[in-house]
Amino acid sequence: MMNMFIRSTFAATVLISSANAAALELGSGTNVTFNAAVVSNYLFRGVTLSDDKIAGQLGADLEHDSGFYAGVWGSNYDNDGDNEIEIDWWGGYGFAINDNIDIDLGVTRYYYADVGGHSTEFYAGAAVYGLGLTLYYDDTLESYYFEGNYDFDVADNTVLSTHAGYTEPDGADGAYDMGVTVTYDWNEYVALFVGVVTHEEEDEAFVAGVNFSF
Repeated sequence: MMNMFIRSTFAATVLISSANAAALELGSGTNVTFNAAVVSNYLFRGVTLSDDKIAGQLGADLEHDSGFYAGVWGSNYDNDGDNEIEIDWWGGYGFAINDNIDIDLGVTRYYYADVGGHSTEFYAGAAVYGLGLTLYYDDTLESYYFEGNYDFDVADNTVLSTHAGYTEPDGADGAYDMGVTVTYDWNEYVALFVGVVTHEEEDEAFVAGVNFSF
């Protein structure tokens, strides 16, 4: 999938994507995939956004053979004890330099229903011999985030995913986060996963869940 950097980070279900699902062909080189997940903890860059509680998530990805893509994704999250809804949408363009280097450019809008604090984040990334490197800049919050991700095939249908990131907020000290996740593809449509993340300024957090792709 060309939008490898959006759904292949620890932003949501920790390195879960709909890449293995059979895409619905819409014609003219366009296809769409859908995904749903139930997770024990909604983690974003090493921080729990669900107060270490369960979250339900839904998403869809639209892609064109040219490399352009768009998507939408939603989840519940905790806001001082209240259960709220986050909806993100994004668009971008991905292309290959050669067989070993891919480039991805795009923008994401984070929308928090009934709460506010929406923000817009631009990103530029590269996959170099399997290593994913992405730089994000949130134009609203005036903050930077850089991450690296790498996957290891450890057994049949089983992937060990590693992650390291660093955030540089506007007017505040930066902080790192790291994580590791094991994902098992039960079949073409169902994946199970467990993971742990650590953040320089937060408690260690764990996540487990199931992802459905169709």
